Amino acid sequence: MCGIAGVFSFNSSLRAEHRSVVARLNAWQAHRGPDGEGLWASSDHTVIFGHRRHAIIDTGASGSQPMHDATGRWTITFNGEIYNYRALRAELERSGTEFLTNSDTEVLINVVAQWGAEGLCRLRGMYAFALWDDLEKELWLVRDPYGIKPLYYGEGNGALWIASQARALTACAPVDRHRDAAALTAFYLWGFVPEPFTWWTGVKTLPPGHVLRIRWGRPLLQPQPFSSIPESFVAQPAKVITQEDLHQLMLDSVRHHLVADTPVGIFLSAGIDSNTIAALASVVGANLRTVTLAFEEYRGTPDDEAPLAEATAKLLGADHTTVYIGRDEFETVVGAFFEHMDQPSADGLNTYLVSRAAASLGLKVVLSGLGGDELFGGYPSFQQIPKLMRLGRFMPRGRVTGKWTERFVRALPSRWIQPKLSGVIRYSHGLESIYFLRRALHLEADLEDLLDPSWYGPGLEMLRSDAGVERLLSPVSNSSLHAQISVLESCWYMRNQLLRDADWASMAHSLEVRVPFVDSHLLAELAPAIASNRPPTKRDLCACSGKLSSFISERAKTGFTTPVRRWIATEEDEQVYGLRGWASQVHRRFRDSDEHESVPERAIA
Repeated sequence: MCGIAGVFSFNSSLRAEHRSVVARLNAWQAHRGPDGEGLWASSDHTVIFGHRRHAIIDTGASGSQPMHDATGRWTITFNGEIYNYRALRAELERSGTEFLTNSDTEVLINVVAQWGAEGLCRLRGMYAFALWDDLEKELWLVRDPYGIKPLYYGEGNGALWIASQARALTACAPVDRHRDAAALTAFYLWGFVPEPFTWWTGVKTLPPGHVLRIRWGRPLLQPQPFSSIPESFVAQPAKVITQEDLHQLMLDSVRHHLVADTPVGIFLSAGIDSNTIAALASVVGANLRTVTLAFEEYRGTPDDEAPLAEATAKLLGADHTTVYIGRDEFETVVGAFFEHMDQPSADGLNTYLVSRAAASLGLKVVLSGLGGDELFGGYPSFQQIPKLMRLGRFMPRGRVTGKWTERFVRALPSRWIQPKLSGVIRYSHGLESIYFLRRALHLEADLEDLLDPSWYGPGLEMLRSDAGVERLLSPVSNSSLHAQISVLESCWYMRNQLLRDADWASMAHSLEVRVPFVDSHLLAELAPAIASNRPPTKRDLCACSGKLSSFISERAKTGFTTPVRRWIATEEDEQVYGLRGWASQVHRRFRDSDEHESVPERAIA
């Protein structure tokens, strides 16, 4: 995993100042790649690539980037890993392709050179890359199907600028830095900024599973899809999966995600997902190195992850480390946390802290259990949404009724009632509305107390037209409700918050996080089962873990949680429900650390 940067001229030659901007992008993203730096310009001065290297595969000089293929036609700057690169290389060699390195990067170049856009569907991994075809004078921008790896771009001064982090572009490149109204509104609704928006008007996100091909002298076109997570659920007829098949599928994914030329650690909590990954890694013979993040405030309480994680590590014979952190230490790192935050998020602190712990132990790569809940129905939403849909049949309909109910409930003291209960009538009709109610941080009616109308009015309109969940559900509208919820959790919540936070929060410490549950090849096999009348559950996942099945099957659902509310609490925050107080502080602190922030906001209720 690395940091990529670059600039492409639409219709004129790049100048010396363009090269210096790419160099600054490299410097800004140095934490993403401490093992090397590269800068390359095409002979015709059309494109310049930058790269910061985090060396995991082919760690010597031969793996440096930007990289060229043996013919010199293709040049790439690449962030990510291709886990099946050895099998792809063998196939390419049989067809006569020559290789100069042992890297997955060179394999990636030749996959596109040999098979074109169709070759992208053969990649197994996480990736975002820019590839220059010097013969056709064409730039390719590509992002993996799930969107594990980010790729941002923006226009300015007759050129297209790219980087691995949105904030890098606003800090270094001549892009429009004005605040995006939809992004600001969305943050207060959900606690994150959903794609295709970013915090800044002039920065765009390349959609997951898309390729953008740009030629010199031609207008910028729309990205084209090559893979779709929702469509994976309807690509094959629904079918129930056997326990043995599930075991083999998970074993195969873990095995692929262990491919590296450096040691691979594992984030180990008390939950089923990370325990299963650790157990399966032991089955394939991995030398286990596990890390648990725990909190001083939780010692001796049911929220302490450490005892159960340590018991798992002992059973598996892992080299295990538990790192405890308390409020005092949190206060020493919280400033750096906000400096590294790429876009405002009400999450990410847990990943930042556990990544810091893993990096302090000398690890460069770790496996995470992120994504298990989305595949195996682990979130409460899988039980709550069907209940709310049944309840909605008896609820009065009408926007006016719902609006007045919201106002009445919101007028009650917050200590009497959960704020989102005010929206039960308004948001109880249809999966999209119910899912919003389930995941929302604030309801739309709350915005008038939080933001100026000049921001949330246009923001809501843009969100309704360009970021609704309806487009995610459209391909699976005839599938099971369970499958539809899985799509929403994977392509809305996980993609826009968990995966994005995992990227910037881990790379802040030069740590690569791999996610065996977030694998398009695994999904292609599991999706028909998820859409069946007997979708796989966490109990099935427990069973497929082998030796740990009886040990972890009776555990209640847990996950990495932080005592952040306690750490930041003020007398005013004590009156704010849930993470709302933390979200308001995130915005304030992010605004203070971002010189381009200038949005008026009202007092946080």
